[in-house]
Amino acid sequence: MFKISFSVFLFIILFSSGFSYSQLTKATVGVDGFTCSLCAKGVEGQFKALDYVKSVKADLKKTEFIISFKNKPDVDLSEIVKAVTDGGFTLRDLTFEAKGKLKSNGSSGFILSAVNIPDLKLKNIDNSFEDGDEVSLKGSLNLKDFSVSVTSIKKL
Repeated sequence: MFKISFSVFLFIILFSSGFSYSQLTKATVGVDGFTCSLCAKGVEGQFKALDYVKSVKADLKKTEFIISFKNKPDVDLSEIVKAVTDGGFTLRDLTFEAKGKLKSNGSSGFILSAVNIPDLKLKNIDNSFEDGDEVSLKGSLNLKDFSVSVTSIKKL
């Protein structure tokens, strides 16, 4: 009985640790149109109202926000975009850091699979990566098709 319980326990630990690395960890959201701290507080409040946001830091000089995410629940990138536009501002750019697993997307490249975001189509990845590689990356979100232009990627 002890062997079975220990085996189940070990399986759960290994299984959960394999997924704990896969997540969107941080995003930098560039916003155009706000000029004062009151404007920034409004957008910051919109971000903090999202249940997957861990913390938000505003940088008035750069007119951007740095958002850290909780491990769960799922991050909805369209809600982040909506939080900015609903406040009457324009989203300039959205860059982020994530860890996950690459999945081949046939001839068109790779998709990043992570537990707290939907699969994201990746652009600008060289052929040194393979299906199933665990990676850490930085990228910029294309707001038209929600693909990601990868600026930095490394195997884990």
